Formats: sequence, structure tokens, C-alpha cells
Amino acid sequence: MTGRGLHHVTAIATNASCNLDFYTGVLGLRLVKWTVTHEDPGTYHLIYGDEEGSPGSRLSFFFWVSAVASRRPSSSEHVSFAVAPEAIGWWESRLAACKVPCRQTRTSDGRPKLMLEDPDRTPLALVGTEFSPRTTIWSPPDIPEAFAVRALHSVTLSLRGTELMARILTQVLGFAEVASAGEHLIFSAHGGPGGRLCLHRRRERSRPRLGAGVIHHVAFRARDEADLAAMAGKLQETFGIAASPVKDRHYFRSIYFRGPDGILIEIATDDPGFLIDETRETLGTRLIFPPSLQDRQDELLRILPPLDRVFAR
Repeated sequence: MTGRGLHHVTAIATNASCNLDFYTGVLGLRLVKWTVTHEDPGTYHLIYGDEEGSPGSRLSFFFWVSAVASRRPSSSEHVSFAVAPEAIGWWESRLAACKVPCRQTRTSDGRPKLMLEDPDRTPLALVGTEFSPRTTIWSPPDIPEAFAVRALHSVTLSLRGTELMARILTQVLGFAEVASAGEHLIFSAHGGPGGRLCLHRRRERSRPRLGAGVIHHVAFRARDEADLAAMAGKLQETFGIAASPVKDRHYFRSIYFRGPDGILIEIATDDPGFLIDETRETLGTRLIFPPSLQDRQDELLRILPPLDRVFAR
């Protein structure tokens, strides 16, 4: 791995218990971190990922209980997970049994794909691919390992114009354009988890406001803080884009900037990672407050709603 590619994708949801039930109970993902958001610590931040919660494997959610469903920019904007090609039929049957509607289609390069939505109507896809993850596949008891979700495959962003974002991807974020098909441009940083990204040229005039079921931000990987500073410098020098000061997110350091259409983009370091306060075996099994919020635990516990099935698969 070169330390490039996607670091994580974060979306907006409303009900943490329903979200947990869907992603662990239906899709069989691992909850790798149960924490709160830094800016709004009265709400949960749930993070799903591979066995160690590695950068590139993570999908996370902020929970805004009062968020209304947003008019999404396009059904083309979605998060994709990798499964074995022969698992597509099995997943069609499982999703039907779980009363989750889905439809089978194909990726732009001909791979089988199932489109579905989570309880907040966040668009998702299961992509049949020979993609091999770096770590052991997380497989709950009711999902055969051969059919289990292997890792985060990619994210598709729907933008009114793709030219600027394409240049940022290739000149700053370590991606290369590998294919184009119709209104889609496909980029790759590597062949592992989070190594792909697709840009969709959107026809609608503007990006709608944030709401339930949409992507809040996309984060890309930096090797370390020196690499983070170099990427921030490149953004400023080449594109005149000023990034935020470095934020300490406990599990990584990161910067933020606004990309095309106002989409929020984060660049985050790989380290120190999720194993600094939990073991590999116990990831996601207890609520953890960042050090900056330790003195507010009692207050926050009175505010936070109950979270059912916190030890779910």
C-alpha cells in the first residue's frame, strides 16, 4: 500500500440503532468504533470497517435525529462494497429475505452489481469483483465467508462539473484516471480497499442541502503529518484552495477543504489508528469518548439515546 486512496466515507443517518441493525445484521459488517462526533458530542459516530478498522475500509455515520430526507443529487452517488462475483445471487436472496429491495445491474466495466438502500435511503452497491482485501474477511455466523462483504470497494460522487475534481484527484490525492464510460470517469489509487473512486457528471444545476441518506464528506489518505502538510501545500499552490488547520481527531490528524459543488473533502493520516484504545478483538464493543471529552462523559451519557444491539455480530 502506498498510503493513498480513500480513508473513509461519512454519511448522515437518523436512528443509530436502525443503522447498526442494518449494517451489522443485514450486511454483516463489523462495527469497529463506537464513539461521538467531535463538534456535536451529543450524537453518536458509528464506524464500520474491516477486522482492524484499517484506513480505506471505513464507512461511518453522523446521526442527526431531526434530519429530513434530502433530495439526493443523483442516484448515481453511492458507496460500493466488494463481494465475490459468485455471491451476487446469494445476496439477492438474503436481501429479499430481509425485505430490503435491490436491483441487479452492471458496473461501467461490466461487473455484476446490486443496488440497494439503507434505512435512511443512503444509496449502496454490492459489486462482484475478484478484489482481494489485505486483511481477514469479517464474516458473522449467518453469512458464509465466501459470500461475505470483503471491503469498501469505492465511492461514486455526482458533481455538476468533473474537471476540477479530476485534477485534484490526480495531482494531489494520488489517483490515476483508468477509464471513462458515458457520464462516468473512473479513478484508481491501488487495487485494495478504498482504492477506487468514480466521478459522475450531474445534469442538475446545484447540489442539494445535506440531509438524511446523503454523503457528508469523503476522506482521502495521507501517510503521515508531513505528507498531510505537503498535500495542503499542493492544494494551495496549484489550485488556490486553502485547507483548514490540522484537526486532531484522536485516531488520525486531518485537514478539510471544499471541493467542486461545495462538497466537503477531508485528508487524514493513517496513524495512530483505532487500536490505540481497543484491542483487535474488542473493537466497537464499548462507547469511547475522545480525550478532549473525557470530563464530560456523565453529561453526555444523559443526552445520548440508548443504542440497541451494541454487541451485534
